[in-house]
Amino acid sequence: MLNIRQASLAWMMLTLSACSGNDPPARVQAPISNIVAFMGDSITQYWAVSDYDTTNPTVNLGIAGQTTVQMLARFDAVLSSGAGVVVIEGGINDLYYLGPTVANTDSIAKMAAEAKAAGIRVIIASLLPDFYAYPAGVGYPPQSGDILAMNEALMKLCSDNGYLYADYYDEFLNADGTVNKSLYLDGLHPDADGYAVMWKVLQPLLNEELQTMP
Repeated sequence: MLNIRQASLAWMMLTLSACSGNDPPARVQAPISNIVAFMGDSITQYWAVSDYDTTNPTVNLGIAGQTTVQMLARFDAVLSSGAGVVVIEGGINDLYYLGPTVANTDSIAKMAAEAKAAGIRVIIASLLPDFYAYPAGVGYPPQSGDILAMNEALMKLCSDNGYLYADYYDEFLNADGTVNKSLYLDGLHPDADGYAVMWKVLQPLLNEELQTMP
């Protein structure tokens, strides 16, 4: 006859067995839709995304000159778009208009959290290298160190919350680490080749977010 100690050990073994890896894996919930919303500034606005993504419906919500604070204020447009995935791109205007001591990723974090709460999958894009000729005496022309610091903050945001990170930055560099100026119109906005590079980075991430388990 089992004593109390033996009975307790037997119960624990049964419990551990029931919680072992023999249970079937949890099903991954299907995306809301295959609509992809793009939230961003001029870099997004000037991207003819439908020319690149010929598989999924796209909604381009880029507005030139906007900070991420302004994007957050109109993020309801993403939530009401029926999108299954949102690509959030922004931050260079925050650095320019607010300066590196004020600019942060808080608004991007809030947009991503709102999307996640609504069941929309999130991809956050890096800032691009920047060599634009900003007007003298106006704003805070972004420095490479400021851009790298914001990208590091965006990577951490993605890592901490399970978002995918579209690292455009590294793809806009030459092998020696200098900026590939052939991918730009003006040092800030990509040309057609630059957008093709961005799509090369983004496409597999979209495929990952839109795939479902059987």
